[in-house]
Amino acid sequence: MIPATIIASNGEWMRCEVLPDSGADHCIFPLDFAKSLKIDVFNLPHAHTGGVGCNTNETYYDWLTIDLGDGINFYSLVGFTQGMNVHGIGLLGQAGFFEYYRVEFLLSQRCFTIETIETI
Repeated sequence: MIPATIIASNGEWMRCEVLPDSGADHCIFPLDFAKSLKIDVFNLPHAHTGGVGCNTNETYYDWLTIDLGDGINFYSLVGFTQGMNVHGIGLLGQAGFFEYYRVEFLLSQRCFTIETIETI
């Protein structure tokens, strides 16, 4: 897990934990996080998504700044869904995270590294 600070466009922020998840298509967070950030999800674009808990979930999308510390911060479209409430963490997925960062998982050391991908 990585400690993170997430910041909504309304200026509200919170600390949470996130986990890089190469199997997640997008960055996805608990719906409770949107409530803590005072985001009115009912005015956001939404879609039915699957994967979290093997059920269909109503997912609401908004842009967040995600700060992981050590100079790693980015602006990403994030889905908020009730299916993630039970986990209490955010997942950093392919779109919005892995497309900009190289992540190396070191299972034997039980850790991972994150580095910026150089663009040409």
